[in-house]
Amino acid sequence: MQVMVKMLNGGQCAIEVSGDTKVSELKTQVEMSLFVPPYLQRLVYKGRTLAEEMSLDEAGITEGAKIHLMVKKGESPFHANGACSSKSVSSPPAVDFFTQLAVFLSKHLTEEQTTKVVIEFRKNCQLMIESMNFDDIERFAASNFTEF
Repeated sequence: MQVMVKMLNGGQCAIEVSGDTKVSELKTQVEMSLFVPPYLQRLVYKGRTLAEEMSLDEAGITEGAKIHLMVKKGESPFHANGACSSKSVSSPPAVDFFTQLAVFLSKHLTEEQTTKVVIEFRKNCQLMIESMNFDDIERFAASNFTEF
């Protein structure tokens, strides 16, 4: 069945799931489409927050249902991954780069192509960041992020 996940800021996506899909699995699919990490997601259906261990059937979700995504205020992504111990972020950015990229690409590509391109670009960025040392970062910043 297909369900619609809608954010308050207007972002939305259609996701293909089965009735026995767990809410935690749905959150992973939402992350791929809307780029909100699962730990910051609160999914609400008919005014009820969906529990992670609950299946979509148990929640009464049917074909074409609209699920609302609330983005939690809270931890920075670095804290959740164990890279930083401070809670310095009080709210998520209004619109992140990857969301803006998806909006731009969606004007030129199909939804499926847009999702694939953004996911692949996101992976490539992560690999590039992980491979950089401090000197590389300084050179990259000094070049206005144009040369690596």
